[in-house]
Amino acid sequence: MLRSNLPYNLKSLQILRAIGVISVVFFHIGYIRFGSFGVDIFFVISGFVMALVISRGKSPINFAIDRVSRIIPLYWILTTCLLILAAVKPDLLNSTTANLINYLKSILFFPYFKENGALHPMLAVGWTLNYEMFFYFCVLIAIIIARNMYIAIIFALITGSFLLGKFSTNPVLSNFFGNSIVFEFLLGIIGFKIYQFRLFQKLNIFTLITIGLLSLIFITYSEINGFLLDRFILFGLPSVLLLLSATALERKFNHWLANIFVTIGDASYATYLSHYYIVEGIRKIFTFINPYAPFGAIFILFLSLLVGHILYTALDLPLSNYFKKKLRSKLALKPFKV
Repeated sequence: MLRSNLPYNLKSLQILRAIGVISVVFFHIGYIRFGSFGVDIFFVISGFVMALVISRGKSPINFAIDRVSRIIPLYWILTTCLLILAAVKPDLLNSTTANLINYLKSILFFPYFKENGALHPMLAVGWTLNYEMFFYFCVLIAIIIARNMYIAIIFALITGSFLLGKFSTNPVLSNFFGNSIVFEFLLGIIGFKIYQFRLFQKLNIFTLITIGLLSLIFITYSEINGFLLDRFILFGLPSVLLLLSATALERKFNHWLANIFVTIGDASYATYLSHYYIVEGIRKIFTFINPYAPFGAIFILFLSLLVGHILYTALDLPLSNYFKKKLRSKLALKPFKV
């Protein structure tokens, strides 16, 4: 398999991450109940990026180190803070308790039913990380077995897991693996293959903008109106079109507004993990701020983005780089050059 010369740092992906995290924060604020589709955008991006990583010839051990270093440090810190908060000030939390077994399941990415009956870890938004880690595991297995056949292997692993969930009598396996959302990672991989062949790059700017806007409008309209179709169809398929149109417009994202969204996208992981603290903290402590009014919703959104950016620059990025360097050093690995 020839290594790809495609760039890693696509502004278009960061802009889409910004759209995704803003949508999710807005959904949890609750001013207008829409925005959960941000998760589907993230999953499609994840599939796209992992296919890009595979195309660059990254070794399995380097891949594993990069993923662990990127996901674990901040997630473990914020989950531990939640455990402490549950022990010290339980009245500030809705249902989370200082349960050490649930804490261990959470930081080890084992899905379980929380105290409120939801299939969420201690830090509720971490349910998506359980899926992400499952997908990374499938990718790791694929590049160990046969990199040239990674799509077929990942497809087989995800499909097999989905069928396991559908036929399992275990409620955790059934609800976790039996969710069609797992196929959105495959949509991202397919999106990358289309991107590689530059099919969308052949379209004119007006057509690309139209495809992107219509995809985003369709997703938003579908969620607001509660269309009763599978999430994979309502959110997953339009997310791929949104991604393909955005990446085809990559060279157009050079103005100041695009750079603002890129900055938000850079910090999207930190914002995603931390925003629940902000949203619920304001809702329960600063009760004079009404999240269901326009000013309150905008204020909470701005504060969530600000805190996420601070966490990203002060904690998330430094820790990720530190552990990546340390793990490679311990395993006597040379830095992977791109």
